[in-house]
Amino acid sequence: MKTALLVSSFGALLFALGTSGQGIQSLSGQQIGTLLANSDFVRRQIGCVLGHNGCDGTGNQIKLAIPEVLGRNCRSCTAQQASNARRIISFIQKNYPSDWAQIQARYRS
Repeated sequence: MKTALLVSSFGALLFALGTSGQGIQSLSGQQIGTLLANSDFVRRQIGCVLGHNGCDGTGNQIKLAIPEVLGRNCRSCTAQQASNARRIISFIQKNYPSDWAQIQARYRS
């Protein structure tokens, strides 16, 4: 069974998958895994990031973080943020490759 994503990537993305006011930097690996396993959550965040649907607080935080993650290679990220971003990005690349291509096209230009 496929595990599903964000912060997300979705990651950072991405950098601030805020659940209960926490940013992604303060989420544990287990918490990230739980979010990535929720395919509805992942699809909502991807839809937000790509402009296909509205955004919640998490989606808005992700959209703000993507330029740092993709455009600056997370140079201003803490070690934990960078680790979480790598995990989320890897998840999206593997499980949502066409969405990942669209995210890159949209945010790297």
